[in-house]
Amino acid sequence: MVCPGVMCLVLDAPDMARAAEPGQFAMLKNWEGPDPFLMRPISINSFDREAGTLTFLYKLVGRGTKLLAKAQPGDKVEVIAPEGRGFPVGKDFKRVAVIGRGIGIAPLRGLVEQYRAQGTEVYAYLSAKNDDFLFHKDLFTELGAVVRSTTDPNVNITDAFAKDLETLAFDAAFSCGSKRLGKDMKRLHRQYGFAAYISLEEHMACGIGACKGCVCKHYDEDGTETYKRVCKDGPVFDVERVVK
Repeated sequence: MVCPGVMCLVLDAPDMARAAEPGQFAMLKNWEGPDPFLMRPISINSFDREAGTLTFLYKLVGRGTKLLAKAQPGDKVEVIAPEGRGFPVGKDFKRVAVIGRGIGIAPLRGLVEQYRAQGTEVYAYLSAKNDDFLFHKDLFTELGAVVRSTTDPNVNITDAFAKDLETLAFDAAFSCGSKRLGKDMKRLHRQYGFAAYISLEEHMACGIGACKGCVCKHYDEDGTETYKRVCKDGPVFDVERVVK
């Protein structure tokens, strides 16, 4: 247990680790029988291609995740991974921002690790209800990212990003989960011109795009409203296309 209600799972999965990209997810199951019937979708927190491991950070929110939390070292877990479209990684980007709240910080870890590995300057804007849920704050600092954080419910972490934008140029910004953070990022993206992407969280059934149970509204360039499957077309989208 990482903190109350949040668990960490590390899987030995060399082929999947080599194929994984930041922002993708996996479908997981470690229980026998049809109850629960569906595998559980969980974002990939981090991947280590050399060690051949996938790491997941997840909340205990229902029967499936509570069963998954009972996994012991050496147990087998059914996995479909990596799934979905992840965050784009610009090889020539000089400076990027990641913006997350609580468990929404988890999918950003692999992105921060990859950008720092290629020498890109990273600013991380993190918020949570308390310090326990400011996941990876210390890790991001150790990786050389500039970290701004808050646990004050009356403070918007995107205000810190807005302040930095007054003096710094960013090539891109990435957020996860919170539509409010996405709206703030979209407003700043329009004002300052950086690329902006959001990873959406939706209930999923099949996880491979067949059931169409996780659709979201998507706006084409001409404003036409359509629908996209979060599991197959996402979970990462251009913020202009999915946030009103």
